[in-house]
Amino acid sequence: MNRRLLCLLALLPALASGQSLKDKPPPKPEPVVEDKTPRDPNKFAALSLLGDNVQLISLTPARGDVPQGGDWTATPAGGLDNAVLLALDKAVKASGPGREVKLYTSSTRSLFGDPANLFVDGKLSLPGKLGEAVRQSGAGKLLLVTRSRQEAALAAALPARILTSLEGPGFVLDQRPSAQVGFDGQAGLPVLAPYVSIRVALVDLRDLKLKREQSLAVASRLPVARESQANPWAATTPEQRLKPLEALIEAELPRVVAPLVAP
Repeated sequence: MNRRLLCLLALLPALASGQSLKDKPPPKPEPVVEDKTPRDPNKFAALSLLGDNVQLISLTPARGDVPQGGDWTATPAGGLDNAVLLALDKAVKASGPGREVKLYTSSTRSLFGDPANLFVDGKLSLPGKLGEAVRQSGAGKLLLVTRSRQEAALAAALPARILTSLEGPGFVLDQRPSAQVGFDGQAGLPVLAPYVSIRVALVDLRDLKLKREQSLAVASRLPVARESQANPWAATTPEQRLKPLEALIEAELPRVVAPLVAP
């Protein structure tokens, strides 16, 4: 009996401690830091996070409609992000007099993945000096360009029956036997098609919240010569691969950005 009483007495402090923790009020939320940076509504920041990795989708007679994935590193480094920033600069300045753009990119590979990871509790969260530079730029809004996963059917110039998603810049090499018409109007040649699948987000730099967004999925076709039809990819140089991707970005991105930056 005395042992039971001693055990019960030993438990009482622990129970009392548990009860006091339970009754303790929850911690106060962290105070909201007021944005005191002067912001100009005619000034934009532009950040491109495409990187240099290019998606490859290959379709062969042996695999039929089952695509084989791969990738290629675009050279020179930064060429795709530079094309994006030039297109954003053009679109913003064309949207109204007195408009300015500050251009940013990053070499941090972790930023090139799922764009949802850039937002924490609904607010944009950029690391270290990049986040600080964008916030202190004095811009009112940020145009953020990232990769976007979209259906291949959205890019009209691509061949039919591509059973995988597009994501970022890339190429489709279709060597399936078919009567599809190639770039030069001839049937039976493989199709080598560059594409771009990206997302443009408009972020308010006062509260870092997403305001609007637009997606872009476009493609074109490169000429394939009869003598290179066995391996059209190997017949192209790195420069010949990069240029059509840059051309798609420069031609199509301003069209998507225009409604986002309209006064």
